[in-house]
Amino acid sequence: MTASEISSSSGRRYKAATSSRRQSERTGKTSIEQNYILCRMQVSKPGRERVVSLFRLAIGFPLALIYGLLVRLRNGLYAKGWLPIYRVGCHVVSIGNLNVGGSGKTPFAIFLLGWLQARGLRAAYLSRGYRRTTRGYQEVNLQAPEPARLFGDEAALVKSIFPSIPVAVCADRVAGAQTLLQRYPNLEVLVLDDAFQHRRLHRNLDILLIDADAPPWKDWLFPAGRLREPLSSYQRAHLLIYNQKNSPAPKAPRPLRRPLLRFHYIVTQAQPLFPHHPPLSPEELRYKTALVFCGIARPESFYQTLKTLPLHITQLLTFPDHHAYTAKDLQRLRRTYKKIQQSMHLPNLLLLTTEKDLVRLIGHPALPELENLPLYSVAIRMEPIDREKTFHTLQTLFMNVKDYDHTRSV
Repeated sequence: MTASEISSSSGRRYKAATSSRRQSERTGKTSIEQNYILCRMQVSKPGRERVVSLFRLAIGFPLALIYGLLVRLRNGLYAKGWLPIYRVGCHVVSIGNLNVGGSGKTPFAIFLLGWLQARGLRAAYLSRGYRRTTRGYQEVNLQAPEPARLFGDEAALVKSIFPSIPVAVCADRVAGAQTLLQRYPNLEVLVLDDAFQHRRLHRNLDILLIDADAPPWKDWLFPAGRLREPLSSYQRAHLLIYNQKNSPAPKAPRPLRRPLLRFHYIVTQAQPLFPHHPPLSPEELRYKTALVFCGIARPESFYQTLKTLPLHITQLLTFPDHHAYTAKDLQRLRRTYKKIQQSMHLPNLLLLTTEKDLVRLIGHPALPELENLPLYSVAIRMEPIDREKTFHTLQTLFMNVKDYDHTRSV
């Protein structure tokens, strides 16, 4: 069973990965180093991507100029009040980024919801429910069949972590917020996931995430690059969150004149999907051997975080972000696991994935294919590097929530 049979990577990408793996064997690199190269080849192909990037820049630059003008015009219309902005009767917090793709928005929303809940503030979570099959306003119900398919994997994940917090999805954030307030009139804080560009709903606090692996000052506007807005748009934010993950922090070309907090990822536990396997702490995961699979925006970040435990990874199988697993995917995962277990004589081999991937498997009709396997989701949380500074900053930003006029709605 090859990685290309399971991942959505093309045959050419698999051949490149195989070639790199053989070269690693000839040069005597360690198992971890070999698999890191395999991971790199599955996720990206630097030479080819460089050519594609130059081509995209040449074709996309004129379009990016037009796109940038339209974005600035839209932002200007909102700033002058010529486009309507609606208010709801609670404190609204937006979490977003400037780049297309993942930067840790949902992990930070999870951190913030936990912080709010610990301080007794009544909070709710609202997202658009990316790639869900339902329409309109929906409240997440984990008892529904395949909740990730119905409500989106991120919303389902948040609900699984905070079962007592209202979690809803709605493409129209204004309508979604209004419905939440009607159903939960005592709501004090509404957390919007991926809403920095959604200007129609007034927010009391705009939080902008910066990804250490893809800082916006090293990118171009769409479609020449991955920026949704010009870099100057960061000035709308009240707070910047620098997601260092496990990487050193690259310096911005000029000072970012906003309060900035630094976060990184830590592994908190590995939770089994099937009850006959025990939970594993980070200490119990150390030096274990695992087959790893995931379908997230930045699989390499997951790989690097696991590597810090340290963990021996036999293979990393990557799927597209928000991938809807099929019965064939699960059958192939089982066959790959068994093949590696037998060929490498690893009776205690683990099968690891992310929490977001695991919620996509809950209720899956083909899940019995994996029932006897030690399948675990690895809980990775964003944690502040300077806890005292972070908590003091958040306490200051949320100090007036209890005094907010909850009757105010426009």
